[in-house]
Amino acid sequence: MPLFLTQKDGGEHKRYVPTEEGRIGGLLNLVVFLAIAAVAYTDWIVVANISLGYLYILPLALSALVNPLPLTIALAVGCNILQDFFGPPHESLHLRVTHDFIMLAGFLLVSLLVWLIARQRNRLTAEVRRQRDEYEHDLLLAAQVQQQVLPKPILLPDLDLAATMHTARLLGGDYYDFFHISDDIIDIVIADVSGKGVAAALLMPSLAMALRLRARELSGPAAIIKDLDGVFKQITRPATFVTMFYARFHRSTRTLEYANGGHNPPILVRPTGEILSLDQAGPILGILEGTQFSDATVPLEPGDILVLYTDGVTEQENPKEEEFSLDRLQQVILSKASEPAAVIIADLAEAVSTFAGPAEQSDDFTLVIMKVV
Repeated sequence: MPLFLTQKDGGEHKRYVPTEEGRIGGLLNLVVFLAIAAVAYTDWIVVANISLGYLYILPLALSALVNPLPLTIALAVGCNILQDFFGPPHESLHLRVTHDFIMLAGFLLVSLLVWLIARQRNRLTAEVRRQRDEYEHDLLLAAQVQQQVLPKPILLPDLDLAATMHTARLLGGDYYDFFHISDDIIDIVIADVSGKGVAAALLMPSLAMALRLRARELSGPAAIIKDLDGVFKQITRPATFVTMFYARFHRSTRTLEYANGGHNPPILVRPTGEILSLDQAGPILGILEGTQFSDATVPLEPGDILVLYTDGVTEQENPKEEEFSLDRLQQVILSKASEPAAVIIADLAEAVSTFAGPAEQSDDFTLVIMKVV
């Protein structure tokens, strides 16, 4: 199910540009025709005894910008005939021929110079488009790789895990992951890099690699986030930061151990309808010195639903500039609590997309849902 349809993809953009250029070219040719008619009318009716034929240079220059050279040459000959016919009479045939020749030469010279300028402009435009298409192709490949490295849904006898990520641009700065530490332990993480697009997306591989390498070596979520905080301080600029929520689910005891590095507090929906906020707080990653993180633990029961999200979900606006909000998120979860995690994810994405309507997606949209079976 596509989320937010206001942005053109590469194929739509390539179809749109030639159509728009054709429309603009048609309008400019209409201007050329009207300008020639206006000069001819003025030269014939309004102004007497003075030739205004030199004004044909302006529509001819405009024609040379948008039309092939032979067409502009034909227009130049036509304009020369008009200025000869509607202009004041000449004292002799010799003066008339000389005047017409000079005017035609001027028309042709200006048309040629403008056409050469237009051709050079077209070459530069074509080169820019070629480079843009290559860059867009690379971004599409990178976006496909980014999606491929994300984990597949996990379905165990006692656990149902699913997630989705819709980027605001081709590449996103959100990240999520879940993986086995052992048969008994599953780690779940969601993160949001400040900004969006290529710059933010470049941090995702570093984040994924560091997590996978260090998760099994460190004692718990707080230690892992602390370790990643040091990594980010080494590889990012001071203005770049990361928010992260890291959880470790112990299947045998049904307990969730977690730590938060400045991320939106996940919500825990109980089968009774009670909603808890996992609001154990910690500082953001990558900026502050001497940061400390702490673990918290919450027991889980069958039917519990853990919802992890980025601010692209709750802060998505509609055309009235109203935000989707945490309240709407909770209402959807409560109404779909009996559904599998993947269905809840799809319904939430649909709800946000319907709420946004024609409004553009403002930020990366990421959801992770863990349901205890």
